[in-house]
Amino acid sequence: MMLSLFGDIVVAALLVTTIAYAAVLNRRLGVLRNDRDKFQELIQSLTVAAQRAEAGIAGLKLAAEDVGRRLEKKIEEGQGLRDDLSYMLERGGGVADRLEGTIRARREAATPEAAPERKREPKAEPPPRAPVRVEPKIAVEAATPSRAERELLRALGGR
Repeated sequence: MMLSLFGDIVVAALLVTTIAYAAVLNRRLGVLRNDRDKFQELIQSLTVAAQRAEAGIAGLKLAAEDVGRRLEKKIEEGQGLRDDLSYMLERGGGVADRLEGTIRARREAATPEAAPERKREPKAEPPPRAPVRVEPKIAVEAATPSRAERELLRALGGR
């Protein structure tokens, strides 16, 4: 009987230990369930944030494409203006060369040719004249000039 009593005490002790362990495990599982709910909320908020980010990226792509198209258009306009300015500069260079040739020819024509020397008293030479700068006259149309034309005129005026 002693042995049976000793066996019952051991089983009772093991049952008390199991009950205590089950109570601790139950508390931990409750905490885990609460954390699981919080984790589900976090996952849902991350999903919403990811969807918003995808929508933002799509909007940025559309905006970038629009800006790219407008930039391409501006580049094409700029290349056209560059070509026009290049043409105007070439023409202006030719006009300047012709003006320079004309001015040089008039100066040479105004200089007296070597006349036969006479025995006269030498005249006092007039002081040297400062060179005359002749600026080309640019015809201005009745309409207001474009921005490119104003900038070109400003650039040629500084030359």
